[in-house]
Amino acid sequence: MFRALIFFIIAAVVIWGVYLLSCITAPVTLTWGDRIFGPYAPFEAAVAATVVVVLALVVWNILAWLLWRKPKDLYQKMGLRRREEGYKALIKGMVAVATGDSREAARQSLRAEARLSEDQPLARMLAAAIAKKNGDEAGATEQFEAMTEQEETKFLGLQGLFEQAREAGDLRRAVTLLEQANEAKPDTPWVLENLFRLQAMSSRWEGARDTLDRLKKKKLVEKDKERHWRAVIDVEASRERAEAKDGDKGLSYAREAYKSHPEFVPAAVQYADMESSFGRNGRAEKAIHDAWIRIPHPDLVSVYERVISVYDPTKQYEMFKKLGEKNPNHIETRIMLAREAIRAGAYDDARTHLLPLTERGPDARVCRLMADLELASGGDRMAARDWMARASNAAPDPVWVCSESGDVVVKWSAISPSGGFDTLEWRRPNYVPVGLLSNPVDAEALLEDHHEDRDPELVDAELLPPPVVRGEHQDEPVGEEDLKPATDKATEALKATATP
Repeated sequence: MFRALIFFIIAAVVIWGVYLLSCITAPVTLTWGDRIFGPYAPFEAAVAATVVVVLALVVWNILAWLLWRKPKDLYQKMGLRRREEGYKALIKGMVAVATGDSREAARQSLRAEARLSEDQPLARMLAAAIAKKNGDEAGATEQFEAMTEQEETKFLGLQGLFEQAREAGDLRRAVTLLEQANEAKPDTPWVLENLFRLQAMSSRWEGARDTLDRLKKKKLVEKDKERHWRAVIDVEASRERAEAKDGDKGLSYAREAYKSHPEFVPAAVQYADMESSFGRNGRAEKAIHDAWIRIPHPDLVSVYERVISVYDPTKQYEMFKKLGEKNPNHIETRIMLAREAIRAGAYDDARTHLLPLTERGPDARVCRLMADLELASGGDRMAARDWMARASNAAPDPVWVCSESGDVVVKWSAISPSGGFDTLEWRRPNYVPVGLLSNPVDAEALLEDHHEDRDPELVDAELLPPPVVRGEHQDEPVGEEDLKPATDKATEALKATATP
């Protein structure tokens, strides 16, 4: 536009000059020093002036192209070539890093850095990758930190520093870096997802709840998963508040967890436990009854025992039967009622509940309950031995198992012993630690009430697994040598003492 305007101005001046010359009637002479040119007719002078102006413009453009445009074009071509060489060096450097050729990667990094002065961050990325490949974490940190000083590469630098912190297991620094990355580029999916998990793994429950809200708002998490994660966080937040003697807040979190995910066993347990701690046993009982309809579970039995512990044993047994009516045919209902019937001396009721479970491969706890029943109801030592032998080879009791590490724990937690978030699931492990057996037979307590001619081998402490006091938990990690089922020794003793 500017060039066109200049052209029209020059053209107008030339036309105006030609017009003025054509208006002159006398002959025109041109004096150059001592020399005189002319006289010329006015029209001839106008034509000559026009030719001179045109030639001057042509000469000017030629000189301008030679002295200004041509060097600039050459400079641009040289710059493009250097940049192209720099990009090729970056590519070759990345390939060298991938193939493990550190020497070639370092050489290409220097070439890229020399040829990409305007794109220094790209060369820094390659230098950081080379440093990490060579195990030079300090060098990689230096490059990443330099990248965070430039606005356009700040996010990439924070990402690199976060990966370093995560690999080093520095959760506190990793969370801080993710929070900075979220400020640099708000609501980036991978940032929010990692921030949520790390906040949860470091027990920052309030922050995790806020991050989960943002994940939900951006539709970065499925509805069912968001509901489950919210319940997981609220259960842990409730426990934390309860330990801090903030019962009101603890109850509030527990209530939210139970309402948002009533099928989640730990949520139902925590809510009932908190209501009971405030003396509202009626609400606690209702919560357990409602949960038993959906998800019968041994953890519900444990909290129910605490809730109804104020009643006498006979009343407790009646309340257990009332609970069982909510889901009468479930295996957990039959096991619960059988155990409570044995304790109450209602042996016929116990047999009624257990016999259907013995028809199709009973698991270890059913076998142990049958041994308990045989000893308690009639002192049938042979039958008890047979059931204990079957228990040693039966499917183990279901427990909380970490899906990532296989760790077995008694009490559910959002964080597994290996540090994973929400990795505990209720299932049967490959083995059960001795201290975690949910229904062991207390041989000494049972045999004292029966026949005087007791079999010494049956009473031997190595024959039966050690009793577990109700409500006690083993939270310490169990070594692999302690994880064999206790009934392995029982099987060997039974084989050695079997009557022909």
